[in-house]
Amino acid sequence: MKLRSILAAGIAACLMLPLAAQAQSTQKYFGYFGGDYTSNNPSNPGGPTINEIKGHTNLYSIAFWSGDTSPAGKTTSETYVLGQLAAAKAAHMHAVVPATPFVFQGTGTGCRFMDSDAARGWSSFAQKMVDQGYLIPDDPVRSTVVAVYLVDEPNGDGCLDDVNDAVNPILQNAINAIRGFPATGTLPMASVLTTDFKSFKRGIEVIDWVGFDQYGDSDKDWAGHMSSLKNYAPGKKFIVVPGAMQGCANVSVDSTGRFTDALSNDPDVVWMAPFMWVSLSGTCLGVRDLPSLRATYTNFGLSIKNQQCNSSPAAKRFCQAANISPAVDYLLGD
Repeated sequence: MKLRSILAAGIAACLMLPLAAQAQSTQKYFGYFGGDYTSNNPSNPGGPTINEIKGHTNLYSIAFWSGDTSPAGKTTSETYVLGQLAAAKAAHMHAVVPATPFVFQGTGTGCRFMDSDAARGWSSFAQKMVDQGYLIPDDPVRSTVVAVYLVDEPNGDGCLDDVNDAVNPILQNAINAIRGFPATGTLPMASVLTTDFKSFKRGIEVIDWVGFDQYGDSDKDWAGHMSSLKNYAPGKKFIVVPGAMQGCANVSVDSTGRFTDALSNDPDVVWMAPFMWVSLSGTCLGVRDLPSLRATYTNFGLSIKNQQCNSSPAAKRFCQAANISPAVDYLLGD
């Protein structure tokens, strides 16, 4: 996401098992990367960002965390993410939660390091997701949480690159913590990479949903990068990430057609994650302040949301937020 430079410019951070989980969602998701990001210069202040996007998105990407990976900092991150999950559930949206604050050491930006507390930190957070009804294991139709965002651009700075043609031990430790907790043993793990796939080919093997951010690509160059990623990641699900900002240093507005076509027509593309909704300033504008782009994504997102909500009786009940327990919902069947 190029978050290191972008967040520094305007957003402050508040945030040997099987090769990959076999359980994969068959749904299609449209949701802005960092759906919980806020702006220092919002054009439409007055409430959480989720209230602005919930009408045309079906996936809430939660990305903020405390920036502190001490036990106390993890508790702060837990509280924040669980609060965002409550908002997602109330908005009848699925969600992606961040793993980084619970399974790595490191501050809000920069390299990720080995976390000897990863298993405890993750199990504490994951158990609360289950207990509070946000995570229903192996049931992406009824569960608010449908994936975990493992780490952003793990191949972007070399810190998590493969080591001796094997998964980086720091990354493997994080994955072991997530996979070792029963309720998240098959929860899809997602990550958006840079296009340096070769340095991370073993890492790609242990991630379920993978994508790349390469803003400003021509259609031809983007297709080449996508083909290369698919060669490194056979059998995976894919994330497509259009740049969606104008007047900013590291992101541009990408043509939308290749991304909407990919989500609509490629059975292996699971999530379209425009970057991003909010504006960082009066001159660095996100989708919310680009009327033509906003109309395009609102209309497309609404079509994806409607498709999901009408895909089964259980999905329709989720979208309507029927006031019944998961157990009763399950007995009602699909």
